[in-house]
Amino acid sequence: MPAVSSSHMYHASTKTETSSPVAYSEPPTLSFDDRPLAENISASLELADYRQALRQTGLFPLLGRNGPYTVFAQPNEPFERYAAQVPGGLMSPQNAAVLKKLLAFTVVRGNWSPKALDKAMTRRKTDRLALKTLSGESLIVQRDGSKGQFVLSNMTGRVVKLWLNGAPQSNGTLYITQDILLPRG
Repeated sequence: MPAVSSSHMYHASTKTETSSPVAYSEPPTLSFDDRPLAENISASLELADYRQALRQTGLFPLLGRNGPYTVFAQPNEPFERYAAQVPGGLMSPQNAAVLKKLLAFTVVRGNWSPKALDKAMTRRKTDRLALKTLSGESLIVQRDGSKGQFVLSNMTGRVVKLWLNGAPQSNGTLYITQDILLPRG
């Protein structure tokens, strides 16, 4: 999994530097395919805010169950940037419904691995697939024409790229987005 926050703490070593923790390459954030989504999300420092929000809304225990579920997790930096724009704060009790709708929009029932997405798109002869989220709204997964990678969009057409493109989990698949994608707008 990507470790975006660590890019601010680590730098590549050079021949002139002595051995120190900050001189090594960026450490990996591990994801184990024999562990459930809840466990791998908990182990990722990059998803700490997302995990806390899932717990606050009561959605977190769902990701420890059999599922399968596909999660499009939101990393700390974009999550915090969006949270700061919400009057009163996104995590405040007055915004509980907004937070739950945002997070429910990141979870889809079923195991939508990259292979499963490719297969469904090929069968339907399209490069777009609408997945119904727990919020009840559709999240659009599409192939980026120039690179063939998956991107996400909402019903208004806003596009968000992925950092992690489908890590297998024991109860589904985990993707990590590069930004916040709101259910509407």
